[in-house]
Formats: sequence, C-alpha cells, structure tokens
Amino acid sequence: MKKLSQNQITGQRGEFLVGDRTLAMGFSFDGRNRLETGIDGFLELRDPQTGQTLALWIGAQVKTTESDAYIREDDIGFEYLLKPDDLAYWRGSNIPVIIVLVRLSDSSMYWKSVDAGVADEPRRLQFNKIHDRFDKTAADRVAALCIDRDRLGSHVPPMQSGESTHLTMVRVVYPAEVFVGSSLFASGRDATRELVGVDPHAPFDWVIRDRRFLSFRDPRGTSLTEIVDEGSLEAVETQLVGLTDDIDDEYMFIELLGRTLSAQLDKALHYDRESRALYFRPQGQNHGRKYRYRSLVNETSAEVVSVWRGKDGRVGSVRHHAFVPRFQRIGDEWYLSITPTFVFTRDGFRPHHNAGALVAGKKKREKNGAVRGQFIMWRHLLIQSGEPTVDLLSKDAERMPLLRFEALDPIIMPLAVPEEAWRVSDPNASSMVDQEWLI
Repeated sequence: MKKLSQNQITGQRGEFLVGDRTLAMGFSFDGRNRLETGIDGFLELRDPQTGQTLALWIGAQVKTTESDAYIREDDIGFEYLLKPDDLAYWRGSNIPVIIVLVRLSDSSMYWKSVDAGVADEPRRLQFNKIHDRFDKTAADRVAALCIDRDRLGSHVPPMQSGESTHLTMVRVVYPAEVFVGSSLFASGRDATRELVGVDPHAPFDWVIRDRRFLSFRDPRGTSLTEIVDEGSLEAVETQLVGLTDDIDDEYMFIELLGRTLSAQLDKALHYDRESRALYFRPQGQNHGRKYRYRSLVNETSAEVVSVWRGKDGRVGSVRHHAFVPRFQRIGDEWYLSITPTFVFTRDGFRPHHNAGALVAGKKKREKNGAVRGQFIMWRHLLIQSGEPTVDLLSKDAERMPLLRFEALDPIIMPLAVPEEAWRVSDPNASSMVDQEWLI
C-alpha cells in the first residue's frame, strides 16, 4: 500500500510557501527534486528595475512545523539549533546558504544565514521576530549575502523599489494682491526707528528698499502710514512682483516672504540672527516646552524646548528645536525649504556662549528618523499657522493669516536605499543606531 506521510505533506507545504514568498520578494526560486540532500531550492537575484537575472545564487533550506514552538520562544524571538551534519554540509558550499523556518499555524516565516551562529556555538542561531522576518523587507539583506567582500567593486543592486521620499519643502500660497508704494525713508532700518517711536506694537511684515515699500498688509488706516506715502499706494497682482525676472525685485519679494513668515509665527517662534533660524520660545525662564502635532501615523508630541541641568542642579543649557527657512521659486510657484536645526541658549532667552559646538555635537548624533520627525513637525506647524484664527479683539471675527502652506506629496523613488542591509553588515552599526525618534 502506497503511503504519504504527514511530515512529507508539511514539508512540501512549507517549500511551496517559501517559493511563493520568494517570488513576491522579487527573486526567482527553483525548487530541487527529491534527490536533494540539504538544500531545498535556489534563489536567484533579479534586478527589480530591468527584470534582468544576475546569476547570483543563494541556497535555501526550508524547515517547516505545523504549530510547535521554537526553543526559548517569546514575543521577541527564539533559538534554533542546526544539526551538525547539516552545518558541515552547508559550510562546504560555494554559494551562501540560508535557512527558512516556516510555521503553518500562524503563517510565520523567519530566515538566517547558516553562518550566523556565534564562534563558540555555531549551530545555535538567534532569531528576532521583527528583524528576521522572511518578507520584502529582508530582500536587500538576503541579496547582500552574494557580495564578495574579498573582491573590490563587488555589489548587488537594491532589491526593493517604490520607496517614498518626502521633499523638505512646503508650497507657499500668498495673497492675490500686494501693496506697493513710495516710502518716506531710504531703508527699512531708518523706517523702523521712526515707526517704533510712533507705535511700538506696529507690524513689521513689510519691506523698504530704495524708498520702495512692499507689503501684503494694507497699510492704510494703520501706523504704517508714518513711513509710506499714502497717496502713492496701490494694490497690484502679487504675481507681477513675485514672478518677475528682475533679480532685485525677486530678492525684495523673498525678504517680504521671510518677514511675513516671522511675523505670522511670532507668538510661537523667535528669530536667531546668528543662525538665521526660527526657534521655539520657552514657556518661561529655564522652562521646557512640548508641542503636539500629527506625525505620519498618529498624534504625538515633541519636547521642543529642553533644559539641561548639571549634577549640581544648575542650568547648563537650553536646547530649542529650530529650522532655517529658505524661500525658493521653482517655475511659477514659490516654496519654503525647511532645514531642521537647533538653537542653544543659557536660560531660554540669552544666547549660549558655546552654541556652535553644542549644535554640531547634536547634529552628529541625529539620524534620518529624527530629522524626518522634525521636518514633519515643522510642516504641521506651518500648515496650522495658515489656518484662520479667531481674533477676540474684533468681536470673534475670523482673521486670515497672510501666508498659507500646503504639503507636497511624497515622491516614489525607483529604488529603495538598503539601509537595513548596510546596518547589519557595517562594523560601525552599533554607533549608528538612532538615539532619538520623533515620530
């Protein structure tokens, strides 16, 4: 009587699942016949952009269980012990070999190179249930096994595609009209001295160059008439000024955008002349501050003003999240480029004598995740600043900010950067782990 054991069925199911998963990862998979003695199939690398197969092979041994737990298994990981004969066989291979563990009850798949064991216990493999999953996220690390590290120039192309990238910019939406006129003063500095003497609370979202006045705000009926010839004022289409080919007019428009932005964010941010950055104001001397915003996933918060105290309890420095704004014209649209940085003060207000070194040291420890989180936070703040607000001094009338900002859609890159594969193989990986993730 012919028989087919349950172990044979379980093993075949596991091989089929691994073959399907391998194809989903972008590799080709060739299963071996029943003459195999320790390698169930071969993965061949394939360029995801061109479809070209690369003649780079990886052997795969599949171990399948129905529902059994692994050795010392918990929510984080488990151990797997290789057979001595299997390990000796794989170590004689002229191609890299991986082992793929399949559990049918929960459809889990985990992988490791058979050479991943420690020196004193080469048979014992340690699996992490997040980092060692056998799926698309593992494609670059699996492919990296084919790199011949003894031969200069040996490499494999990135195995993943479709990675989204955020441009560190927002689109600027400005008023349809801008007010142009002749000033009574040659420069903004001269006009400021006069204006402060008349009205200390006057707005400063305007520009004066060569006796020419420019503002998104209508100066008529305000204290700004002290520095501008009211009879010369006229409202013109903003595009006539903002989309000009005259370089001097463009510089003047950029300055107007910067001053308007600073005035619009004045209640939350302060301007640092040294770094030309806008940074969060503290809630008081030597007091921190948190800011709530929406990240790419959910609502979160960041400590945007942090007080550092020494062992004696004295305040050594106060760190403020900041960004350097740069307005750029691309075609017929204006964008605000956001460069996250930090400002250090002594108590939240007075500049720190060693601010440059503190900023440099902080940026050395910043990783991609932290910088991305800061950009998302600043983008959220800018977009919120352009929303209408209620002006209590005008009987609950809505006040529309002069500038609005729009988020840009992520760009889908043709290839993904294999950061995870580099981190595993880089000898400096332990010093490159992100220390601060804001999202």
